[in-house]
Amino acid sequence: MDFFLDTKEKVWKIKDLIIPVIEDVPMKDLMWFRNATKEIHKKQESGKLTQTEALEFDDEWWEKTCEIGLGKSKDEIIDTGISEREFRNLMAEVFHFLTTFGNVEEAMRSGLYDPEIQKKRQEDFKITQN
Repeated sequence: MDFFLDTKEKVWKIKDLIIPVIEDVPMKDLMWFRNATKEIHKKQESGKLTQTEALEFDDEWWEKTCEIGLGKSKDEIIDTGISEREFRNLMAEVFHFLTTFGNVEEAMRSGLYDPEIQKKRQEDFKITQN
């Protein structure tokens, strides 16, 4: 998997769009994810969640991830020409960054963004694909 976060330049690279990383997002903003997820799970467990509501939640979750994590709207990201697979990977990466790391220095301490580990992963991927 290719990553969108460039830890050296402290930017998200999405096609031709370069977005400065928003670091140390206030907890108040992050609480939206917890509260919204809790509500949707309650509806699901009670059997009252419709497919339309689930899809609307997805759209809202993506919009909030773009807004809070990238400072852009979902449409601005989609307008880059990003594929659906890439968009889903980006949303997962941004969300993981927000909730696990919070800033580039913390991300760089993880194995996820370690250049040597990434290089090894790509080599391993090439071996398994042949």
